Amino acid sequence: MGRIQEQLHLNHLSREGFLRLADYIINAMELRHVYFGRRTPSPGHGQIEMHPAFIFDVPLSGEKHLSWGDAAGVCERILPPGEVLLCEPLAWKLPSWDRPHELCCFVFREEYIRLTYVDIPAPLPPGSRPVCSCFFHSQLPPSDSIRNLLHCLAEQGRNGDPGGAMPDLARGLFRLTLARLKEDSPPPEGKATRNYERIRQYLQENFRSPITRESVAEQFHLHPGYLSRLFTARGENFSTVLRDLRMDHAALLLRNTELLVDEIADQCGYQSTTFFTAVFRNRFGVPPGKYRCLHFEETSHQT
Repeated sequence: MGRIQEQLHLNHLSREGFLRLADYIINAMELRHVYFGRRTPSPGHGQIEMHPAFIFDVPLSGEKHLSWGDAAGVCERILPPGEVLLCEPLAWKLPSWDRPHELCCFVFREEYIRLTYVDIPAPLPPGSRPVCSCFFHSQLPPSDSIRNLLHCLAEQGRNGDPGGAMPDLARGLFRLTLARLKEDSPPPEGKATRNYERIRQYLQENFRSPITRESVAEQFHLHPGYLSRLFTARGENFSTVLRDLRMDHAALLLRNTELLVDEIADQCGYQSTTFFTAVFRNRFGVPPGKYRCLHFEETSHQT
């Protein structure tokens, strides 16, 4: 357990714990610099992450090693607490897990706000990534004020932050986020419904890792058969839900990056490129390479 996690009594899906974490970031940390991650230049190759949402990386302790695209090209920095990275939707970042640190992320999707926490007590082996098993997922979407401030931050970031207003704007955004989380409704009642919602959230956060029904069931201390029944009771299939999350992300990467197909397969939790290609063809009707070509042909015709 990390120092900040222990200090704040932060537990998985604990609304109160993540409220304390947001309050800690606002009132106990000096926010000195906000870097801005862009969609361009092309990330090239590597274990990049892309999200269809605004996302903040907030180091809490230690040092976070990150690369991202900015106005000058590719930026690589070691971020201590007090320096954060804001990525616009579909921007790429390349996190490294090569030094001890604690990290919080604020993720602003259209439908919800997610706060995540990860503790890296020792460097991870090259090419590996941690499974995020400590997060909170709101029932409410971001407020209009939060959306407006996010777009204001993005405009400042694209313009190079004239006047250095981004740290103050980010702190204001975190305050609005804390207020929104305090307004948030409790999770759905009923043990089965709570388990289902928590597993869906876990899949959304971790589908990039090579997780399986069995590993997810073990994470939640459930029998794999019971986990499957949670989905079938709602007219869904666990494997299909996980596949669709991965395939949608694969399509996103094919449309917006120059990553090789085997790299995209790895990004989407597949250890076999051949199997990934077969699943992709089954979902979209064409293999990944053809899908990418068709997208660029369609885009060129539109322009």
